Amino acid sequence: MVVGYGCLEVAAAATAAGGGPAPLAMRASNVVRAGAGGGQDARLVTAGVLRLGGRDAAIGVRLHALAVGFRALVRDLQPTEVAIEEAFHGKSVQAALRIGEARGVVLAEATALGLGVHQFAPARVKRCVTGNGAADKTAVAAMVRQFVRPAPGAAIGALPLDATDAVAVAWTRLEERRSPILAIET
Repeated sequence: MVVGYGCLEVAAAATAAGGGPAPLAMRASNVVRAGAGGGQDARLVTAGVLRLGGRDAAIGVRLHALAVGFRALVRDLQPTEVAIEEAFHGKSVQAALRIGEARGVVLAEATALGLGVHQFAPARVKRCVTGNGAADKTAVAAMVRQFVRPAPGAAIGALPLDATDAVAVAWTRLEERRSPILAIET
């Protein structure tokens, strides 16, 4: 089981919906945190994957490893919120169940840590980043490399596709926060 994560840092003033802290996104491990600096740009603090054991490892062991890894990321990165992909039915029911179990761990851990969670459908993430809700992982990765600049010491070039997907979910949350529609009271 592999879970991607990415941490974006943005200045609080970079969000149009205003006043609140800048976003943190964590696609089952995407993290965005409020930071210093100006401009509308998001900076990539870090991204990567959590490798939780092979198919021979018991699912309980892998899910526990996810909980421990997620908590370590939150402790180290100090995110202000978490964003994850909504569940989807992919190639197999078994895979969808495993994704759901992993999402449950992240949702429970984020809630226990007092972090707000924002969920986005995979097609919405792809549409936000590439303009095409049916884009493949390589197209998403290419656009993430164009949108997000790395913070000093961070690299974005050789990230695994699961990590660039995680950054794309974080970017989707950032774009949602920047939306002037959120500033309109209904």
